Amino acid sequence: MEFIFDLNNIEIAAKEFVSFTRQYKVFAFSGELGSGKTTFINAVCRQLGVREIVTSPTYAIIHEYYFEKTGSIYHIDMYRIKNIDEAIEAGVEDCLYSDHICFVEWPEKAPAIFPPDTVHAFIEVINSDSRHLTIRDK
Repeated sequence: MEFIFDLNNIEIAAKEFVSFTRQYKVFAFSGELGSGKTTFINAVCRQLGVREIVTSPTYAIIHEYYFEKTGSIYHIDMYRIKNIDEAIEAGVEDCLYSDHICFVEWPEKAPAIFPPDTVHAFIEVINSDSRHLTIRDK
């Protein structure tokens, strides 16, 4: 699946993403720094019913959000992770195999810990307003 979005239609793109990926739990988001990974994950969380403000977990590494419909959602930012051992120590692997929804930024920092059914989302900057999102399952 592929589509282009900007801040004016990000909610529509997030809704399509949720519809397309409903049966999956783990989502790996790749893209250059500032490409909009956190912004898009925030929009997806709103579509899923999260009422809390979704912020980047760059320093905390893992943020957990909760809502009645599905329980926990983990938002993980592995930007500061150096290797797979650090990811495991931080609890990333526990989240990935928790059977809860996980949105992970910078998955390339420890690709070996991801479950085989992880959905990979790639965000590319088109210009200052627009992004190209490509989604691959398996």
